[in-house]
Amino acid sequence: MDNRFPLMTGVSGVRGIAGKSLTPETVGRYVAAFGIIQNEQMENNEDNNNNNEGKKEKKIILGRDSRVSGPWLELQAQSQLIALGYDIVLVGIVPTPTVQYLVESENAAGGIIITSSHNPVEWNGLKFVEDTGLFVSPKKSNDIYELAESDSLPVGCYEKYDKIGKIIDKRATLYKKHIKSIFDLEYIHPEEIKEKNFKVCLDTVNGAGGPILVEMLQELNCEIIELNTEPTGLFAHTPEPVPQNLSQLCESVKENNADIGIAVDPDVDRCVLIDENGKPLNEEYTLALAVDFILGCGKKGNVCKNLSTSRVIDDICEKYGCECIAAAVGEINVANEMVKSNAIIGGEGNGGVILPDIHIGRDAPVAATLVLQHLTNFGKTISQLKATLPQYQIVKLKAPIAGLNPDEVIEYFINKWKDQGKLNTLDGVRMDNDEGWIHLRKSNTEPIIRVIGEASPNSSKSSLEFCKAVLDEVVAMKS
Repeated sequence: MDNRFPLMTGVSGVRGIAGKSLTPETVGRYVAAFGIIQNEQMENNEDNNNNNEGKKEKKIILGRDSRVSGPWLELQAQSQLIALGYDIVLVGIVPTPTVQYLVESENAAGGIIITSSHNPVEWNGLKFVEDTGLFVSPKKSNDIYELAESDSLPVGCYEKYDKIGKIIDKRATLYKKHIKSIFDLEYIHPEEIKEKNFKVCLDTVNGAGGPILVEMLQELNCEIIELNTEPTGLFAHTPEPVPQNLSQLCESVKENNADIGIAVDPDVDRCVLIDENGKPLNEEYTLALAVDFILGCGKKGNVCKNLSTSRVIDDICEKYGCECIAAAVGEINVANEMVKSNAIIGGEGNGGVILPDIHIGRDAPVAATLVLQHLTNFGKTISQLKATLPQYQIVKLKAPIAGLNPDEVIEYFINKWKDQGKLNTLDGVRMDNDEGWIHLRKSNTEPIIRVIGEASPNSSKSSLEFCKAVLDEVVAMKS
């Protein structure tokens, strides 16, 4: 591994620069570590379950996004898993949530997604999925990383010639089950959506979302204006689906008089919306609209979000008499809290919607369908629908971590803010008071510190002023 380039490991998996920090040897060791630990888990489950009830098959669902380095990572993962005795269900270029859904529905022992989410094109990575369809827990992630980074893998971990696995090629079929599962939800009515004949501008940034979202929208009788839907892995713009990266989509919505614009990230777990005027709704409002739809359907129960997500979710929950529960940032943290609290919907304010009725993971096809059904029921424009919700303007700033000790930075602000408002130190530090809220934390996916916050409607400061003062103070602490 080239030490000049970062290899990041955490709750969001393994990420690095392909060919630099993420080499074939590195990929092989982390995949092998995951396979070994999953096999130990299967054996322990068998020992404790004599009647084989709920027994998982020794197979792994293997999918990837469209990154150019994806094929060699896929081949490296295949060789390790086959040698460990796993059958591989190869699903090709598919959304991350499709793999999560298929792990559960296909009774697999686990899943691996080769992706680096919204990171730049030169990055790639690995996400590991439990046999439940959830990402592996933080504790299990650490076990995988410790084994991968140890001097050697266990002796005899690879199978003899007569017990090696095989490839089951399902690249052209299994993703369709994901679409069908969404359309089969009791509160989704495809025939009603079809009658609207929505005109949709779709930007999948040349990631994995083009094939599944185009097919899904076609089945809903939408007129689609396609932008960057070929899964080439050569991203047409900076891949994170935030307003500053979506100018082409905004212009397309206006030029084509579209009803809505939909943008997703390369691995299709985040969904951001553009209104009929070509104005971004702010990624926080994808989850807000989804929660408003689900609770408005008459479903009652807990809702879960992360600490960096807008207060609009809290307000919607209060409107419907439901509890809003906060979790640490990171999909697995939100997912685990959803399982613990039996939440009916949840997610993160980056455009990630988690609907347990499908699977417990962020899912852009689910998010898009919920919004289209909500818009169908509402009968007016998407901007008018958003206007029915409380209005906040979240600000998300960041600073490179170089020259900073993140733990010292966070400890400094804990001491500074302890008398200024209510503190939550579950993930970095979040401070709430009458002026608004602000969250300071180290990123799980990039070498940066994030400063995220919202000013209250009655605050004397704007959200930008509120957050910029903290960011300036963080930068001033650099050695």
